[in-house]
Amino acid sequence: MMRKGLSAILLICFYLIFFALVVEAGVRLAGAAPPAAPSGWFWRSPDPVTGWSHLPGVAARSFNPFYEFDVQVTLNSRGIRGPETLTYARTDGVYRVLLLGDSFMEALQVNDDETLGEVLRSHLQAQLGRPVEVINSGVSGFGTDQELLWLREEGVKYAPDLVLLAVYPHNDFMNNAEVLESANQGAISKPFFALADGQLQLHYYPYDPASVPPVSSPFAEVAQTEMAPGPLTPLADWLRPRSAFYRYFDPRIRIASPRTAAWLARTGLLAPGQESQLVAQGAGFVPLTYRIYQNPLGPEWQQAVALTTALFGEIRTTAESIGAQSAALVIPSPETVYPARWQQILTRFPAMQSDAWDLQQPERLALTALADAGIPAHSLATALARGAANAPLLYFAEEGHWTAAGHRLAALDGFNFLQTSGLISGLAGPPLELSLPRPVRTPGEWMVLAILLVIALSLLWEMWKLGPRRWLRNVGVGLATVGELLMYMARQRQFALLPLLILLLTFAGLLVLAQASVVGPFIYTLI
Repeated sequence: MMRKGLSAILLICFYLIFFALVVEAGVRLAGAAPPAAPSGWFWRSPDPVTGWSHLPGVAARSFNPFYEFDVQVTLNSRGIRGPETLTYARTDGVYRVLLLGDSFMEALQVNDDETLGEVLRSHLQAQLGRPVEVINSGVSGFGTDQELLWLREEGVKYAPDLVLLAVYPHNDFMNNAEVLESANQGAISKPFFALADGQLQLHYYPYDPASVPPVSSPFAEVAQTEMAPGPLTPLADWLRPRSAFYRYFDPRIRIASPRTAAWLARTGLLAPGQESQLVAQGAGFVPLTYRIYQNPLGPEWQQAVALTTALFGEIRTTAESIGAQSAALVIPSPETVYPARWQQILTRFPAMQSDAWDLQQPERLALTALADAGIPAHSLATALARGAANAPLLYFAEEGHWTAAGHRLAALDGFNFLQTSGLISGLAGPPLELSLPRPVRTPGEWMVLAILLVIALSLLWEMWKLGPRRWLRNVGVGLATVGELLMYMARQRQFALLPLLILLLTFAGLLVLAQASVVGPFIYTLI
């Protein structure tokens, strides 16, 4: 009995190792896991003006844990996403656009020549018939307040003709309000404006992290207890740089099952991450960032909208002080473009299912606030929603920012807005067509399609050669044999043999395919 149990354990271990090796090889061949080396780092903190900012002169590779993109990003010596030729001094005859925004404009998910700013620049230059420069100052996490501070300190030095503000209302209102953003970040990480008698007052400026108070917001999350290294931490440290499957599995289990990921973090098999903090909040947790969709808005959010309106007005005033016009593009969130994504959010946070949500509310609030501030504005929501139905993927499924196709479509729609608004003298002609080319299939996709075509033709050839009745009879006999094998295994409780049975059936399928296909000699060689 003891020998039989040991044999079963060894057999299970063999299958587990065999499965792990097969999966590891598959992930490597598919190129689905990120590199072992970390992605590039592009930020410095603290910054006395904006809290954090870009590191100057960085050229690095950028990718996310899901490996949805792998691109090269260049920041010039002034921390601008663009070439070194974008200096303060401007050449005669050049039209300059200063682009303010957050991570959507920073665009670490696409190559330098694929950003909204660069695509917009190329179309403006072609239509105006003279050189155009776009100063892309987007930085991850920036709110409108930081964009205003950067405009005052740095942006005015570029003497732009147009200040183009990219507004992402999903989180810009939250970013601007101290009571909300300090809770979101867990610290006061930048200067904040406040409204007093309708006037903007700046606090914590210049920013010094040693002089700011602790967070006292009622929206602060439950603090996560300190987690000691688990017993499997050495194994995780060994696997992380060596196993592509480990790096593929790590981010996906955190999204698919935060509780499982938190348990794995306690064992040390995963590094502690945001999922552990999420589990600490309890079953009724609703992420603060989604409260902007709640109808009606809470008083703190209403105050954030009023504050943001004042910040928009100050950006317009600052632009006018240097002789520049101002305009804005309003960016929709991915869940408003892809409704299925909102359903996934509701499933992930069950407590949200009992509340009333209005996904179009942030866009309406932003457009109203921009109009009150006197800034001409255009929402990209309609163009992106239409494009999502018959265009390539516009937002990365997990990362949530625009793909290269999303940047291109947004730039085309933004160009048409600037053309019809009359903000740029000499910009005339028919609007650009809001269409995107279908993505070119990769060699791997063509290979898969070729294999499927060969299999389909092989099956059709076999049916024609044997006749439909005989072919169906043979299929039925084969399925009956498989069923008998499975029943026998179940009766004898030999479940450890299931992987071996699957392997044998796979080889049997290859043999059948080899008999009916011109690729038979190659399959026989593999077997």
